[in-house]
Amino acid sequence: PRRSSDLIYFCGLPFINPFILAAAPSTDDREMIARGFDAGWAGAVLKTTTLETEEVSIAYPIMSSINPGPNMVGLHNIDLVSERYIHEIAEDILWLKQRFPQQRVIASLMGHTRADWHDLVTIAEQAGADLIEASISCPQGATLEGEETQGFMVSQDPRLTEKVTRWAIEAVQNIPVYIKISPGVTDISSIARAVELGGGRAICAIDSLEGVVGVDLKTFSPLPSVQGYSSRGGFTGKAIKPIALRCIADIAETVNIPISGVGGIYNWRDALEFMLLGATTVQVCTAVMQRGYGIIGDLTNGLSNWLDQAGYDQVQQIIGLSLPKLTEHDHLPHDIKVISYINHELCIGCGLCYVACADGGHVAIEFGSDRKVEVDPKRCVGCGLCAQVCPVPDCISIDLY
Repeated sequence: PRRSSDLIYFCGLPFINPFILAAAPSTDDREMIARGFDAGWAGAVLKTTTLETEEVSIAYPIMSSINPGPNMVGLHNIDLVSERYIHEIAEDILWLKQRFPQQRVIASLMGHTRADWHDLVTIAEQAGADLIEASISCPQGATLEGEETQGFMVSQDPRLTEKVTRWAIEAVQNIPVYIKISPGVTDISSIARAVELGGGRAICAIDSLEGVVGVDLKTFSPLPSVQGYSSRGGFTGKAIKPIALRCIADIAETVNIPISGVGGIYNWRDALEFMLLGATTVQVCTAVMQRGYGIIGDLTNGLSNWLDQAGYDQVQQIIGLSLPKLTEHDHLPHDIKVISYINHELCIGCGLCYVACADGGHVAIEFGSDRKVEVDPKRCVGCGLCAQVCPVPDCISIDLY
């Protein structure tokens, strides 16, 4: 059942919960999106579309990954924008809004000229889209014709980011426009400021990281191999979460507009971390592609239960609570001695902590022939490496000496 504590406002609009389907193959078909809405998602960003004048031809296969299977940590794709153009997407928007008036239908658009953006925004708004997500961050596109940065993402340049934001805002009548930006910059704060200066109502971060996921050692083809060839593409999934969290924090500390966080969210704990660092809503892509729309149950129930247990009445109350605790290294406590403590009742004597400390730490762990582990407090500095390699939860802790 829907709970009042799950309700949240983004760009001035109410969402039944903070969880949105990100632009992806999972949002390129209205029947699929309908199943997602039936499952409980608060909104969906339709797969990025463009005008019919833009030729879109996708070469398959488009996906490869790191550690394929249930423990996959990163998904790589050489996908492009949707092969379905704006007028067909507009029909989907109308169809979805008629059937799901409470869910938010968001049009993701990408153009190359001012006229492109005006046409795209106008068509999407007239079709009934609740919001516009201007995609200027896709590793496989997002360039501007006639600009000296042709070949680079628009959101890698503050000037162009502000320019395109204004183009999209110019054409809109009554609905919010927000901008999706890339992590592939040296200073994401400057890009966030450009969005705010251009009039963007919010920021979505982060888009996928540009990468090459691997190479087939038999054929020498980068992956995914398309008849022996490949191209640079977008990397997503669990592995990009730390980068996404850092970007969310940087943006939240820079601008006064809301953030929709995306990048490596697989469960309610991940989502909560994004919110604590400044995201108002969160978007999910790779986890849905791997595990299905049904993960919304874990997301909504987990977040609601945590809010109850922590004593919060509304999601809105926890946005950004961790930001004051994120500081510069010079401001951290430097005069406190901590060391590792080993729970011998839990220890299985595997020796992984001993090896890690001997070759990557401070040679502070002793490992006898009886396979018992002891920490030398004189040598231990409490770096935490041993706790990270230990396979037994809570077996090793770092605490005051």
